[in-house]
Amino acid sequence: MAEYMVLKNNVVEAIYCGEIKNSENIIILPENHEVRVGENIAFYNDDYTRKSDIELILSNLKDIPLGYKLENNQLIEMTYDEKVIAGIEDIPPYYKIENNALVEMAEHEKLSLMTKAEKEEYHRQKRDMLISSQMWKIQRHEQEKLLGINTTLSDDEFINLLKYIQNLREITEQEYYPDFVDYPEKI
Repeated sequence: MAEYMVLKNNVVEAIYCGEIKNSENIIILPENHEVRVGENIAFYNDDYTRKSDIELILSNLKDIPLGYKLENNQLIEMTYDEKVIAGIEDIPPYYKIENNALVEMAEHEKLSLMTKAEKEEYHRQKRDMLISSQMWKIQRHEQEKLLGINTTLSDDEFINLLKYIQNLREITEQEYYPDFVDYPEKI
């Protein structure tokens, strides 16, 4: 028994197996066909095997799937940044699209979007990170002193480092905190 398909407006309307009763808009299919009901006949090669997705996309018979792009006639998944720029993914907090690129906002831009509580948390975290980045110097200096060996820091450098850390601790006492914070410079 032969398999055959019925076309209507170049779309596969039905596939039958058996005796052909009406020959209008009927095409006999080969044994290893890949024809599917509801698809345009242009989706298939002359032997009724289905064209690849790339062939269908290049022929404008199929859309590029969301989150993918064509590159060198290959379907490639977009990067996260490309998806954000294309509007497929949401822009992450404190980022913006600038010159067709995803970039982190400047500190003043981030702060302008924050609530008072968020600004306070932001400045506390930044202050704590700055303090933590210096603590190893204090520990090393104290250990060298206890061991009675030459210290990496002079006494003046050590005192200046302690003053810097104390100035960081006091940023919360600045007049316009947390809206405007003047971070101390290392002495």
